[in-house]
Amino acid sequence: MNTYKSLQFLLLAYLATARGDTFDYVIAGGGTAGLVIANRLSERSDITVAVIEAGDDVRQDPGVQSIDFLFANFNASINYQYPSVTGPELGSRNLTYRAGKALGGTSAINGMVYIRGDKAQYDAWEKLGNKGWNWNSVFSYYKLGERFIAPSSAQIEVGATYDASVHGDSGPLDNGFPFIISNGSFYDKARATWESLGLGPITDLNGGDPRGFVAAPQTLDPEAGVREDSARAYYTPAEARTNLKVIKGTVKRITWASGSGKQAVATGFEYVSPSGAIIKVGARKEVVISASAYRSPLILEASGVGNPKILKKLGIPTKVNLPGVGESMQDHNIVAMTYNLSNNITGRIGYATMPTAQDVFGSKTSSLAASTFKKLRSWAKALSATSDGAISPSAIERRFRIQHDLIFNKNITIAELFPTNTGDGGLLEQFWTSMPFSWGSVHLSSRDNIEVPSITANLLSTDFDLDMLTAVGRLSQKAYATAPLTDLIADNSSPGYTKLPLDASDEQWATFLKANALNALHVVGSCAMLPKELGGVVDSDVKVHGTRNVRVVDASIIPMQLSGHTMAPVYGVAEMAADRIKASWK
Repeated sequence: MNTYKSLQFLLLAYLATARGDTFDYVIAGGGTAGLVIANRLSERSDITVAVIEAGDDVRQDPGVQSIDFLFANFNASINYQYPSVTGPELGSRNLTYRAGKALGGTSAINGMVYIRGDKAQYDAWEKLGNKGWNWNSVFSYYKLGERFIAPSSAQIEVGATYDASVHGDSGPLDNGFPFIISNGSFYDKARATWESLGLGPITDLNGGDPRGFVAAPQTLDPEAGVREDSARAYYTPAEARTNLKVIKGTVKRITWASGSGKQAVATGFEYVSPSGAIIKVGARKEVVISASAYRSPLILEASGVGNPKILKKLGIPTKVNLPGVGESMQDHNIVAMTYNLSNNITGRIGYATMPTAQDVFGSKTSSLAASTFKKLRSWAKALSATSDGAISPSAIERRFRIQHDLIFNKNITIAELFPTNTGDGGLLEQFWTSMPFSWGSVHLSSRDNIEVPSITANLLSTDFDLDMLTAVGRLSQKAYATAPLTDLIADNSSPGYTKLPLDASDEQWATFLKANALNALHVVGSCAMLPKELGGVVDSDVKVHGTRNVRVVDASIIPMQLSGHTMAPVYGVAEMAADRIKASWK
């Protein structure tokens, strides 16, 4: 009887941790970046690749295909929704962080806006210690992956301008303008208003100098009128390959080779199947974590890679001492106001206004640059303290100095103002700041719960971030109170001029912003590509420090915020990372 029970127990244990197949490369996550990597690695027929993805294949879902994006149409079944830890800066409000739970990841559920950011921001990556990562190198991969569809004459009439030299024309990712772009009633008036405020029209957002007013392209197929996500662009052309397999499941942790050495060696992943079984899948060459800026740090921590202080509290033995895991989480700070229209706007509004610090602060810019520079050290000390010293104050200060230089000396764009017509006689004016000094973190909440990250937002934790968002908000208000854009505006319905008048004080703005500022869902940095001494998690070959064959490729490795929407940089980074991985084959 005892023998029988022992055999039964062993059988159940085996079934609970069944071993799956073995591949050359196994990718945790079939999202925006994961499918780029899967496509590029599986181009060679003798290399086998597996992608483990928890979400469904939603390529035929009408809601996903639609380019008529509305935030109200978020489908919870294909959206991860992670709450943040409450913080005093926002009046103890919880924020919600979203990510796509589907093949294609967040590219299947986002607003499709494609903006790369400023040239100097990418060049700063190399200055931070990432050899070969700069605007010119990433720009070449942007063009490699893109199939830009030039606007029609009708679209050009309403502002859909472009510079053909900054776009690719034969890549897998369709990018262009929707045929339902707004009629001229908004474009003409908005263009004239912004020009009167010193932000004239530019030809193309994506050439490295996005300052000004312009129509923003989107990841869509204008001819078919459907969304172009990573699944449609990168998986559809590759899914018939016999050396590429998609496995349904949720990756929990890396499995490691036994023995000791200077570098940890991964043998594969352990994942949970839809039925709840725990299955191990092997990797002969490498594992690639591409599970989002929220989940990639969790997989590393669950595998013993991270801050030993955090791992000890979770009861996880330290495999690789890497305190930067989950730190340096950066997002754009966003606020929205609503206006009632005196004349309804048809079609879609897709226009972005991108200002610099000089545009936002005017004559105060120089004095503000000097006063904030003196505060960098204290900000760095405070941020280091929030992580119990995971990243040293001196490392954070070095990174802050480069960011400060970008804002005040390199004249990068520091904000975006982006209106959306609501379809019911209203206009939603969103504005956000692009390079805040308030960084958060994301960590594993418990040893075996990969589904619930512990997110500390830390928004508006420096006075300058509040000042910057206030100044951008004032610029937004000013635009909608300036002719000829005023011809379209009946009233400000939210928050309303009684609550936030055009001459509102700093105190009134602070009250409004602390009650209404949100995360823009443009999260980067939680597995930053940096030297280890600066709080980095991966090196310039996107390999995790202290490991021989573990890579991370997604938004989490972008080391500092960009002025662009995160999706576009992720595509460029993934294309370049794929080449870095392939270079190791030689």
